[in-house]
Amino acid sequence: MGPREHIAFLAGSANRVRILETLREQPHRQCGLTEACNLSRSTVHRALDGLESRGWVEQTDGKYRLTIGGDLVLSHYEALESAIDRIDEWGTFLNRLGDLADTLPLAALSKATLVTSTRENPHAAATHFTEQFRTATTETFRGIASVVSPRFTEAAQPLITSGTDMELLIDESVLDASSTHYSSELEKGYSLDNFALYCYPAELNFGLAIFDERVLINAHDERGVLRECLDSTDETLRSWAQDVYDDHRTAARRAKHLAEPE
Repeated sequence: MGPREHIAFLAGSANRVRILETLREQPHRQCGLTEACNLSRSTVHRALDGLESRGWVEQTDGKYRLTIGGDLVLSHYEALESAIDRIDEWGTFLNRLGDLADTLPLAALSKATLVTSTRENPHAAATHFTEQFRTATTETFRGIASVVSPRFTEAAQPLITSGTDMELLIDESVLDASSTHYSSELEKGYSLDNFALYCYPAELNFGLAIFDERVLINAHDERGVLRECLDSTDETLRSWAQDVYDDHRTAARRAKHLAEPE
């Protein structure tokens, strides 16, 4: 019998999972399980037969107890259920992140907040991102931007003028648009000692804002409109975001002053 058959057996009845969870708490006789799980004697008997034959429970001195293997199976099954719940809840956000979502630590999402733009509030994600940016207190900032937004540029001014050590990574299309439409702001950024701009050689389709104790992850639609903003102070997510930034930063080049020759 292969792994899929075992998974199907466990997933095929919530009663089997309930019995494992009950035995994790303490050993039980069969009659005690019927009462603790509020199940019929025949249901418990059939479930125990299947669980025992797989080595997930064992009987000692008339009591059934969870084996080490059974405890591991239950833990991984619960983790799978939890991952599916998160993917179901965060599916649209994860799909918009694309390949980047493959490495996202799903378990850490339980400690994160997802702000989603809706028909009733189409600017919810952008407003949240802007507000967090405007009110941030941090010694360092590392960011990735895949769109040009004067609103976000304005929100970043308090950090820029406070002397915060800032690095921003953009792609060629964002650099070109910034050079065309916001040349004065770009020139001002080049003149600051605490601000460094880097250009990534491929198209970017997500945004990151990494502060000392907070990370914001932005997902955009096909038109570049910010649709979801993940907000978290979880160190696991922040560390993941820093790794993503570092990987992209390694492949990027320092953006040059407009008047500086290539």
